[in-house]
Amino acid sequence: MHAMRRIWFNRTFSSVRALFELIRQGDTASAYRLFCTHPHPSFPGFDLADEWALEPADLSDEDYLEYCLGVCREQRVDAFWPGKAAELIARHQARFAALGVPVLAVADADTLALLRDKARFYDRAQAFSVPPPAHRCLTVATEFEPAYAALRTLHSRLCVKPAEGVNGIGFRVIDEQRSGLELWLQGALHTMDLPSLRQLLQAAESFPPLLLMEYLDGPEYSVDAIGDGRKLVALVQREKAPTGAYGQRIVALPAIEQAVSEMTAALGLRGLFNVQFREGESGLRLLEINPRFAGGIGYTGLTGVNLPYVALHGLLQGFPTGELPAVAIGMRILEVSQVRRVEVPAITNKVGSSERSERRAEPFVTADLMDSFSSVARTISARLPEGIVKEAP
Repeated sequence: MHAMRRIWFNRTFSSVRALFELIRQGDTASAYRLFCTHPHPSFPGFDLADEWALEPADLSDEDYLEYCLGVCREQRVDAFWPGKAAELIARHQARFAALGVPVLAVADADTLALLRDKARFYDRAQAFSVPPPAHRCLTVATEFEPAYAALRTLHSRLCVKPAEGVNGIGFRVIDEQRSGLELWLQGALHTMDLPSLRQLLQAAESFPPLLLMEYLDGPEYSVDAIGDGRKLVALVQREKAPTGAYGQRIVALPAIEQAVSEMTAALGLRGLFNVQFREGESGLRLLEINPRFAGGIGYTGLTGVNLPYVALHGLLQGFPTGELPAVAIGMRILEVSQVRRVEVPAITNKVGSSERSERRAEPFVTADLMDSFSSVARTISARLPEGIVKEAP
């Protein structure tokens, strides 16, 4: 009987709950134990982890790296699936390998840096069969007017977003008709009037790189995919519902499969990642590659292909060969949230202990625990803080 492998997921998005659930469904042999850390005691991912503990907050990059190495060294971690600081961790993965811990990063550190910088990535992505949107990269205010004039002659509507960012932070559609007051009162949260944008840029003079782009107003596709570092292993294409509607539809566009296959080979993508596309006036366009699982990963569990489990098992045991697995096409999926009561556990156990925490309505984090988080990195890396708060049955 093989020993159970302990997989560590550090700070990540709350959608890791769906990831854990799907891995458990696929892991019929109980080969993997899922260990999750996060700085917030109420993190929803804790609910479906086998074990979880609080993670120190507000560490420098160097201190956080030492913390991660310490957890792997002292807590019997068999593989590390990084969320927070994935690029930093990938750059130092040789140090984790020296501890016998593989880092399950989607790509090497240089490629992760490229994907993070959409201005540089868009230059590289021109070679793919589905190109990025027409765009200009701006860093000073004087570049805006000529760039806007050039793009506006070709496209009826433009938008702007930071070259680096997640979750659509900073994205705005540029509105030439309504005033800033109208947009505010009408609740147009992702829209900005042209005079206000001009004023902001001119006041700043220079700023972090911004992408001025054609606005794509057609169907949007979120693609969950697995690569083995050379070729595409599996993918699920989800067409998002239009604004104001609910649910997603599973589709299979050959152009998307071809483009994702090209990206996997060109960038050496491994494990589970997500690619975003959208239709515009000139056809399908590539928005971004997210080197992580998507917020909608739970949708894929009903398609007949368990991507999270296939990715984890493949990275550790080897990926299957042959044709891409069949996916149930055409179904519509609606995700319905559940509300559940969660008892407040005491902070008593160490990670891996067979003891059960007593349940009592007290704060998750004690003053002593917070003091331990403020220690220097060398102390933090020596052991996981005394804050284990759950061990599932």
